[in-house]
Amino acid sequence: MKYADYIKRIEIDSLWEGRKHIVWELDRHVNILSGVNGDGKSTILNRLVHGVKSVDEEACRGVNIDTMPEDAKLIRFDVVFMPEVRSDFDNNLNTVVKRFNANQDTEERKTKLYSIIERLFSTTEKSVDHAAETLTLLQWGHTLPLYLLSNGEKQMLTILLTVFLEEEKPYVLFMDEPEISLHMEWQKQLIEIITQLNPNVQVIMTTHSPAIIMNGWMDKVTEVGEITI
Repeated sequence: MKYADYIKRIEIDSLWEGRKHIVWELDRHVNILSGVNGDGKSTILNRLVHGVKSVDEEACRGVNIDTMPEDAKLIRFDVVFMPEVRSDFDNNLNTVVKRFNANQDTEERKTKLYSIIERLFSTTEKSVDHAAETLTLLQWGHTLPLYLLSNGEKQMLTILLTVFLEEEKPYVLFMDEPEISLHMEWQKQLIEIITQLNPNVQVIMTTHSPAIIMNGWMDKVTEVGEITI
């Protein structure tokens, strides 16, 4: 079956006991949903994620999705949600590291990924052991276990590896408040880094962070009220 390149438009019926209806025209590359606490950003994102699991199954009743190409039956996607407890940072990272270590990819792509990691982590003198067969970080010349990383470092690595593993294929990346635990400078670079790792990604995310949109993404922001009927 054919995979979609991206999502063009979504409609979500009967949110909040049928009081609201969502219609959202999406950008090909970056979509940022913003709004005050409690206005339904995460609810909308969760319903959309449920809908993309299969474009045309009955299980997606109430979520209507228009894709490009229009006859696509499946959507390739990943989800990065806000960790609820500290252990989630470790669980999320361990899961994606296992996938990365089992993945057979080109040295050129891995070098590109490693250079991004090293640039981000350079202020704390961390680097990647390029000779290791699995993802291995070094600090002051010694192997650094991943569980010793800060929550922000774990969150950033989880996002980078998740995007890398899609191998530059067209796909949708859903993120719910990815700025959690990230330093402001990392927040400012996040979208640019994601699109650098995969130019074919479509980002759909929620955020409360002004830093996320500071580097030229203001016109990609949609307020919940703008898409609510």
